[in-house]
Amino acid sequence: MLVLGLDLGTQSLKAVVCDESLAVRGHHAVGYVSEQAPLRGATDRPAPDRAEQDPASWEQALGAAIHGALAAAGAKADDVSALAIAGQLDGCVAVDPNGRPLHAALIWQDRRAIAETARADARRVFEIAGQVADASHMAPKICWLRDHGVTAARFHQPVSYLVERLTGVAAIDPANASSSMLLDLATSAWSPELLAAFAIIEAELPAIRPTCSIAGALTAEGARLTGLRAGTPVAVGTGDDFANPLGAGVVAPGSIVCAIGTAEVVGAVSATAVLDRIGVEPMVETHVYPAGGYFIENPGWMSGGAVRWAVRMLGLDSDAAFDALAASAPAGAGGVTFVPALAGAMTPVWRPNARGALHGLAAGTDRSHIARAVLEGLAFASRDVAERLAAMGLPATDVLLLGGGAKSRVWSQLRADTLGLCHRVAPNRDTCPIGAAMVAAVAAGFVPDLAGAAALAPPAVNVFAPGPAATREALDAAYRRYQNLVARLDR
Repeated sequence: MLVLGLDLGTQSLKAVVCDESLAVRGHHAVGYVSEQAPLRGATDRPAPDRAEQDPASWEQALGAAIHGALAAAGAKADDVSALAIAGQLDGCVAVDPNGRPLHAALIWQDRRAIAETARADARRVFEIAGQVADASHMAPKICWLRDHGVTAARFHQPVSYLVERLTGVAAIDPANASSSMLLDLATSAWSPELLAAFAIIEAELPAIRPTCSIAGALTAEGARLTGLRAGTPVAVGTGDDFANPLGAGVVAPGSIVCAIGTAEVVGAVSATAVLDRIGVEPMVETHVYPAGGYFIENPGWMSGGAVRWAVRMLGLDSDAAFDALAASAPAGAGGVTFVPALAGAMTPVWRPNARGALHGLAAGTDRSHIARAVLEGLAFASRDVAERLAAMGLPATDVLLLGGGAKSRVWSQLRADTLGLCHRVAPNRDTCPIGAAMVAAVAAGFVPDLAGAAALAPPAVNVFAPGPAATREALDAAYRRYQNLVARLDR
């Protein structure tokens, strides 16, 4: 028998089919196409602070991704014992009483609800929920939608939306709920104080259920959307920030996890609910972790998305060409500094209105310096987070690289040089759907718990050690330039 893990990403929906030992038997990915505007791509950006997706595009991709993964595995729909979804955090989908969307999904990149964020005291949000009061989160987005005439029966994150569409049950796990600005970390329940601050009632939110519990079975509509048999169990599931490290076998403290997709998420597992009280403002947030304990993370800045932007702006035709260009420039990028704030700043402070910058351009600057500066700036942001985690008492022995960005040997080595830590690369870089499959395996009874599932993950395949002292010294100097520039831009 098999389990199915789904990754509801920003650009595509990925499916993996795993056997009882959680070995991947087949996988397939399908990009999104909006029914509203087929040529627009996955995300609509009607203004600089806005980012929307059509939930129908997720549903369209669902059946095709599952069909492709089953075909690759040489399996049939009846072979699937359970499925689970993991996916993008911090979105908001308003639905009617039947679970149908009433508005485009405001995804994690959407920061329009800045004014609504102030309805709750930022200090109380941090003390209760462990979250930075920011427009990226679900609570202010709910307020913005209601203030703009959307009268909904419920509000979902993307994963819980799909779970309700497949099962008719509105359920969310504590980890996903912990990114909403509405969860009480101490109780793993919706916080009455924060609900009141945002004038949200609990009935407008999904019920909080354990990650690996069965939310419900596929309805006839769920069977139509997935191509699976009605009655197939569907787990509650979780967010991609948590499924990524879980899919790589991370269940205990020790490593920093750096997952590089469209966004870059950097965090570490902690046994206790540590809060970031190091600086004037918190840089990292505290989430419930599905395997126990907590995941302390910065939820991410445009990273792979920034590379996509740079490839396009430099007129290149491939990632390989971009890597080669960056590798031809010296450490420090000839004095050019990139600030990775293409969708707002997330390090060293959260500033939703901030924008990216290239600084230090001179007559001798060429494309290679700019390409190198982009990769360095993204690594510097990661170093910001790593140093904050260490200051919080969560020092790391190494860094585990996940996601599409881990394919680049140039970037992986640059990161090891920048942080001064060995960087390991997971053999299955797309670990989010594997983490979802682990959740499904527990729900199906293949393994007793997520720790047992994670123990089956294969070890890292590539290790990048910090390079020569001269390279690290040049990067240290470039990092100080980056810090000074960011501080000046924040004034």
